[in-house]
Amino acid sequence: MKQTILIFSGIALAIYFAFQLNKYSMFIGPRNNDLVVILSAILFILIGFALKHFLSIKKPSNKKLYDYNKISNKTNLSKQEHKVLVLMAEGLSNNEIGKRLFIEESTVKSHVSNIFSKLNAKRRTEAVKIGRDLHII
Repeated sequence: MKQTILIFSGIALAIYFAFQLNKYSMFIGPRNNDLVVILSAILFILIGFALKHFLSIKKPSNKKLYDYNKISNKTNLSKQEHKVLVLMAEGLSNNEIGKRLFIEESTVKSHVSNIFSKLNAKRRTEAVKIGRDLHII
């Protein structure tokens, strides 16, 4: 929302300054109208660069870094099984998980089955709850 406000404010300022330059062009004379157009273009370019610079703040990545050794020690889950558990927590189906991890749906089903047995869970929601309780997702 802030970015949108800043962008439109910058554009409004650029238009305002362009009109101000146009007023001054009357004093310069008709021979120098090209100069006013060039100055207006430079003004728009500078405002564009300034907006890009101020609005290009890097956002933190949503990807969490996991210590798979600790996860394996806590739950005996493999790295791939943990990835499947994280995607289960996002609410993805087996087919969607397979597409995201580039594995077959049958492999996802095997991983889900292993997760259930290693976490002593009967359902996906229970496995996700156990994972959250253990702070592994």
